[in-house]
Amino acid sequence: MSLYDKIKNVLFEYLPKDVNIKIEFEGPYLSLYTDNISLITGETGIAPKLAKALRKKILIRPLDEIRVEKEKAKEIIKSLVPKDALLDENLIYFDDIRGEVHLYALRPSLIRGRGDVNIWEIVNKTGWKVILHRKPPIESDIMKTVDSYTFSKLSEQYKEIINIGMRINREPILENVGNIRIIHLGGANEVGRSCFLISTDTSNILLDAGLKPGAKTINEEFPAFYLIDKLIEKLDAIVISHAHFDHCSALPYLFKYGYRGPVYMTEPTKYLMTLIISDYLNITQKEGKPAPYSYADLTNALIHTFTLDYGEVVDIAPNVKLTLYNAGHILGSSIVHLHFGEGYHNLVYTGDFKYAKTRLLDQAFNQFKRNETIIMEGTYGGPEDIMPNRIEATNQLIEIIKNTIENGGKVLMPMLAVGRAQEILLTIFEGMENNLLPKVPVLVEGMIHETTAIHIAFLEELSYEVKEKVFREGVNPFTSEYFNLIKDVADRKEVVEAGPCIIVATSGMLTGGPAVEYFKLLAGDEKNAIIFTSFQVENTLGRRIKDGAKEVYLPGEKNEIIHVKLKVYSAEGFSGHSDRQQLLNYLKNLPTKPKNVILCHGEPSKLHNLSQAIRKDFHISTYVPEVGETIRVK
Repeated sequence: MSLYDKIKNVLFEYLPKDVNIKIEFEGPYLSLYTDNISLITGETGIAPKLAKALRKKILIRPLDEIRVEKEKAKEIIKSLVPKDALLDENLIYFDDIRGEVHLYALRPSLIRGRGDVNIWEIVNKTGWKVILHRKPPIESDIMKTVDSYTFSKLSEQYKEIINIGMRINREPILENVGNIRIIHLGGANEVGRSCFLISTDTSNILLDAGLKPGAKTINEEFPAFYLIDKLIEKLDAIVISHAHFDHCSALPYLFKYGYRGPVYMTEPTKYLMTLIISDYLNITQKEGKPAPYSYADLTNALIHTFTLDYGEVVDIAPNVKLTLYNAGHILGSSIVHLHFGEGYHNLVYTGDFKYAKTRLLDQAFNQFKRNETIIMEGTYGGPEDIMPNRIEATNQLIEIIKNTIENGGKVLMPMLAVGRAQEILLTIFEGMENNLLPKVPVLVEGMIHETTAIHIAFLEELSYEVKEKVFREGVNPFTSEYFNLIKDVADRKEVVEAGPCIIVATSGMLTGGPAVEYFKLLAGDEKNAIIFTSFQVENTLGRRIKDGAKEVYLPGEKNEIIHVKLKVYSAEGFSGHSDRQQLLNYLKNLPTKPKNVILCHGEPSKLHNLSQAIRKDFHISTYVPEVGETIRVK
């Protein structure tokens, strides 16, 4: 029996006899278009039963004939939405193809109403399925751009979605998955260009596609795609774990050379990734360097992107299911779980993860029912990599900042725009609120403003403490008057010539961006301080300064040599990575012990030392592969 016939039989079993249904394979989803409003609102409770019976993610949408004309529907929506929800009436998007209307509001929970009653009323009166979005109080240009572009390309995107759906649901050539191999194309025995090909006898799935900061050659910068013959043609899917440069920035390169399959990630990752890659292209253009791909390649990737919620299970290839879980590293970061066959094998890829609660995020998920193989990062896997707890780290950072300011100096904090910046802004906010820090200007420059807006748009993904402060106390730390956005580069010199201040600017490793310009202005004064809060990759300017260089060479138009007189600090404990003990605890607290642990994303000495500890403590087969190495796990 074909899959289509099986679906029809199940539908006949569960649905009312007189219901009108159109079946579509839309990417990883099985979409059912109907004229039955109660099915669309979910009041019948049939969708979960269908999903369980068919073992597929089910979406139920309205047929065209029951939808109210768009202008009339818009007026009905505006009359039904509570005024306190602060709906943006200029941002009401209708998806004619899927029968969905997208609404943007500062307080979307008021549109939803208790038990979704408001949503049901809108659906009942308009015939359109409602999709809600939180509009951040800080304007986000990248979110606007991505959304408007996506809605302008709905027809083009839908054709691709149908093609992808047919490919995912094709009849497999073999009944079983066969051999499962992990081919390490990047991020093995190094930090940067993370990329792993999971290859079976029936499918090929790429986990991450990043570039390496500070690389000296193209071969070192890019994943070793050249090792796989006709890689583009073979790929069934790409999964992006999170939106850091070394995990996502090679994705458009694959689209440049013809990949047209699906890309899976969380919704926050989609926006953050677009921002990171756009900034990379912008900096490359300003510096007169050749770009490895274009904005068109990036937008092509967006058309093929499917966003998943944590815990959502979808088919991404015949006999392969994907689930994403919270990684605790940055907003939207995911631990990737792949389920092969009917219980044949389970693979977990941690990406970058934090197995501890932070101010910003909850700790990484690890309660997998099955996990035969784990690909795990080991960035801080060395015996010396034990970070202070959050209270100690906070006290240390506040003490450094306070002493520098009281001595008349300025504090520069080069920052990863995503995650670390928001964690540090929360720390500074609390320090000033509790009178632990003098209330000097906090100057924010670079992508941090945009990334903060995206964080506010996805408040539900943040820690309990942040949500409590925003929703219950009505205080949003990210929009505090303490923080001043620097928009004009001409203001930098004026900032430096003014009194004591705190400067939070990108990039975190001083590989470019405004932090480098501030460093040049501040480096010559010993009263000033630079504080690193994130890992500094080898060969980056940040690493050289952190390691104690007193003179650094800055290539560019002027080929400057900078004398480093300012004080250099590393504030440990704010990292979005797990330290050595947290890495070992993560394995220790898994419900079932894995058969294989593959360590990646770390310097060789740290990975090998961590590997020895895992073998000794847990008696698990542990591997530290090189780039290009293949490990068969099944």
